[in-house]
Amino acid sequence: MKAVIGKYALCAVLNAVLVGAAGTAFAGAHTWVVNEVFSNKSGTIQFVELRESGGGAGETGLPGLTVSSSLHSTGLGGGSLTPPTSNKFFLIATPDFAALPGAPAPNITLPAGSVPFFSKTGDTVSYNPYDSFAFGVVPTNGVNSLNRVGGVLPNSPTNYAGVSGSVVAPSPAPSLNEWGMGLAVAMLLLAGTAVVLRSRATAT
Repeated sequence: MKAVIGKYALCAVLNAVLVGAAGTAFAGAHTWVVNEVFSNKSGTIQFVELRESGGGAGETGLPGLTVSSSLHSTGLGGGSLTPPTSNKFFLIATPDFAALPGAPAPNITLPAGSVPFFSKTGDTVSYNPYDSFAFGVVPTNGVNSLNRVGGVLPNSPTNYAGVSGSVVAPSPAPSLNEWGMGLAVAMLLLAGTAVVLRSRATAT
């Protein structure tokens, strides 16, 4: 009888531990949301900003989860965040973003193989498994970003340390193909102008 009671007691303790652990994990990560996304024209300069949305001081379990889009997924590595987490931000960005003047240091720098991280023509960025931000075309003028609340606004990336900034992402230089197309169009225009001038001269 005592052995049976001991087994039930052990099971009860284990269940309590498991339920408590699950509750702690949920409480420590679930109030973060995808707050702001930014991209330049080429997608080489991008950031995703997360925000703690519930005022929870103990939402420290964000590292270890993932952020994903239709193109890529990245793990949020590192140890637990240092509390309090209330209303703070977490910044994920490409290496080219991190190199810009005025850019706050990202908490996570994406590997080169994950650039661009999301589609600038429309995508869904998810903080798995708790939140998703579905959006249409992202502004690519190098100044504005797309915000969860407020829509298109000047970019304002902020990292977990509270360092905020604003960047100007330069447009990529035209490719050789673009230069070639431009030169071909210019030559056609010149040729057309020459034909018109010759026709006028002949007519007179």
